[in-house]
Amino acid sequence: MTKMANLAGVAHNIAHHAASSMSHLSPHLAQALRAAGEETTAIQLLTQNPYPPKIAEEQPLRLALVSLKATVQAMLHKHGFNQNDVISIVLHATPAPWDRDGYFLCTRVVITAKNGRVYDSGWLSSAG
Repeated sequence: MTKMANLAGVAHNIAHHAASSMSHLSPHLAQALRAAGEETTAIQLLTQNPYPPKIAEEQPLRLALVSLKATVQAMLHKHGFNQNDVISIVLHATPAPWDRDGYFLCTRVVITAKNGRVYDSGWLSSAG
């Protein structure tokens, strides 16, 4: 396995972390999406201030995303990468429609490497 292929594992780890309660995205992301009438979102995690498009500013969500960005950078570093090795890291997140409290998130992370290759975690859920 080449070094760049390890980005597939990084994508999986980021998606798993984002779906977990440790990321503090839940329930803030679900509440913000529902307030805006949105069912899902895609967030560019490497931008200076990652935040879902079309969503009103919510301080707890902003803080959770700042923390997630730092965690993403730490995960990259842990696996021997830095931000210059990737073009983008996109978090796709969809709250479960049956979870009114917004604690159940389905997540997917897509990393595009500098060489153009795409590493996709596939959809993961916070239930397992």
